Amino acid sequence: MDDDQNGCDVSRPGGSWVLSSVQGRILEGVAAGFSSGRLSRELYLSSKTIDYHVRVMSDKLQAPNRVSLVSRAFVLQILRTDSWPPRIARETVD
Repeated sequence: MDDDQNGCDVSRPGGSWVLSSVQGRILEGVAAGFSSGRLSRELYLSSKTIDYHVRVMSDKLQAPNRVSLVSRAFVLQILRTDSWPPRIARETVD
């Protein structure tokens, strides 16, 4: 197993972490630059729920903010680099 400097398994796309389908859609929206308000309207979730999932993903990837979260997701190949708007790599979603 290969670990990066933060202890995340980077031997396969997404490391050892698998996103829920809701987290995947939220991460795609965050990567596209959407606000919590816009994501809540599009996903029919409260903005507090969106913020909760962003916080959980940020904690897991040790990212202090949304920009860092997206950057780490690209580095760990959770987000694909070959599409716009950003899309989740299929193997990282349950």
